[in-house]
Amino acid sequence: MKRTIVLVTFAALLGVAIWKAPPVAGQGAVPPKQPGHENITFWVNHNGLEQLDVLGQVEFADMARILMRRRANTEKIRGLRATFTFPRQEMELLDTPDVFRLEIDGGKQTWRHRPERFVIGANLTFNLPLVVRNTGSAPAAVEARFTATTSESAFPPVTIGPGQAAGFFLRVVETNPGQVSGKLAVKTEMGEAASDAAFDVRPLARLKVKVSEPARFYLTGADGLAYAPPGSASRMTAMSAEYYFHSNEGFEMNLPAGATTIEATRGIEYELTSRTIDLKPGVVNEVELPLKRWTHMARRGWYSSDAHIHANYTAHHHQTITAGDIRLQTVGEDLNYANLMVANSSGAFLHDEQYFEGKPHRLSLPDHVMQWGEEMRNAGLYGHMCFYNLKSLVHPLYTGFRNTPQWEDYPPNYTQAKAARAQGGAVTYAHPTRNPVFESSSSAELPVDLALGEVDAMDVLANTDEMASMALWYRLLNSGLRLAISAGTDSFTNVADHYIPGGGRVYAYAGERFDAAAWVESYKRGRSFASNGPMITMKVNGKEAGEQLRLPAGAGRVTVDATIESALPVERVEIIVNGQVAASKPMTGQRQLLLKEDTSLPRSAWVAVRAIGPWHRMVLNDTQVFAHTSPVYVQLGTERIHSDADARFLRDWIEKLIAKVRKSGRFSDEAKRREVVALFERALEFYQVSR
Repeated sequence: MKRTIVLVTFAALLGVAIWKAPPVAGQGAVPPKQPGHENITFWVNHNGLEQLDVLGQVEFADMARILMRRRANTEKIRGLRATFTFPRQEMELLDTPDVFRLEIDGGKQTWRHRPERFVIGANLTFNLPLVVRNTGSAPAAVEARFTATTSESAFPPVTIGPGQAAGFFLRVVETNPGQVSGKLAVKTEMGEAASDAAFDVRPLARLKVKVSEPARFYLTGADGLAYAPPGSASRMTAMSAEYYFHSNEGFEMNLPAGATTIEATRGIEYELTSRTIDLKPGVVNEVELPLKRWTHMARRGWYSSDAHIHANYTAHHHQTITAGDIRLQTVGEDLNYANLMVANSSGAFLHDEQYFEGKPHRLSLPDHVMQWGEEMRNAGLYGHMCFYNLKSLVHPLYTGFRNTPQWEDYPPNYTQAKAARAQGGAVTYAHPTRNPVFESSSSAELPVDLALGEVDAMDVLANTDEMASMALWYRLLNSGLRLAISAGTDSFTNVADHYIPGGGRVYAYAGERFDAAAWVESYKRGRSFASNGPMITMKVNGKEAGEQLRLPAGAGRVTVDATIESALPVERVEIIVNGQVAASKPMTGQRQLLLKEDTSLPRSAWVAVRAIGPWHRMVLNDTQVFAHTSPVYVQLGTERIHSDADARFLRDWIEKLIAKVRKSGRFSDEAKRREVVALFERALEFYQVSR
């Protein structure tokens, strides 16, 4: 797993109950500054999202994600995010229209914003947001109280430092429908500032939604807030900052009466279906949503997979996601093959080891398989690998983690990859790089293991910048090595605000019927493409992706045939030859492009096709529309594909890795260090530079 993440206060514990687990330090579970706040907003549960029971001061991420529940706030909050994190956490940045904002300076209190009116549901808890900024030169103690017809809530004094701002929620629960006036009073040592608050209290109405297939739902009530039915696991999208949930055949729940919007989709091969209904109290308001495919790749023999999913991750507690939950997500995203990880996080605890069966899990469906594999993780030197199709786990599952039984940087990833492939498994390097240089890489040993023949694929489409990963991939291909494309989201499904499984996926051709083992063999051969939206199939002189085309020596000429289809906007489609754009065609405004292009090859080359477009709401985990095929390898005579510049770059990469192993690698004896260095030096022999 890539990130030594700081999932500091993030995600939403979405439900009426508050978890009471103690805060835990470590990867992905660093306690916030305000004690207890992680317990409000960190973990997924199965309570759905009807109301949030929160009162008093909250941290920035808590405040932001609760405000995200209001659909009208989405764009503002999204602008503050870097995927699911908030690089800046000044509370005053949260200036959405539904927040009461008060500025205090000594004895002066000034309202900077007061919302005029809220729509709320009768008997539902409404979270009234307040941000107070102290612009004075001394600390200020602040307390607040809210009163209305049937509501009263307050929080005790909280000290705000000079030049600081703090966020709070008060609790509003009105039982009688109608127009209600309330009063918010904020007190300091120097006085009180009061503001009226008006509420349109709606009676609750029963909504019943039916769909013909499992789906992902976005539900927005008449009060403008997101909802999820009891029993569901409510989560948030990383990029569009929207609440969603999955359901098998539909759901029922009570919502405020009035205009309610239900949206549903099912992975990247479906369009988004939307329906708005005026909910009436006293009756069951029934809606049937027809899901619509825009393509059906499985009927053409192409099946999708996510190479890197964590059902439960981050800490040893809150391991709440079950195999049944994963099946719902897999089917709800129309993901044919969920490759789930048994892995450690920051210590020795192995997440989801109990689900490993050495075969597709027994709850799998014929066309929607989930199988627990393994993420082999080195703490800092080598990088992380994901294994498909294991019959048994490869031990140790992690290396180089201090204060664990596997504290050594030994064995190297090569040994583990070889063991995985020996049992019929496939090996892909996960989340390769943020920047295609050694210093920024999280796949440092990849050039070694690939040269020594123990890597099948690379997650070009991952939770790192695909353009950076693509640049590294091109260098490896330019060195004459064969490396299939892959995609892995690195989703933590037990964390509420994180990646969606299958948001980026790899397709491999497996024929009329889906078989996991056959799919893995096709994946290893590179008859594949990765995508977060568009579908690409390609042939070069009739050869499929992953195949080799032999031509006579000398300059060659090939014909590239490709079909690109997309329900999302694609700006351009490009033919890539040895990492360079050989041809580019615009696709703006089109849903299908048939590409037939004669391309000259002055030397042996790999040829692939990619599609790129702007970000779209349905691009769930990435910053742009992206799809890319694996290459066809074209050999002219006996000449191999080779680039001196890329060979030199990769030699330098491995030499830096060797220097790092010698300087900072942790080994129980020097013989192991020498063994690893000798292995890496063997790989250097492959990356020869012409004289």
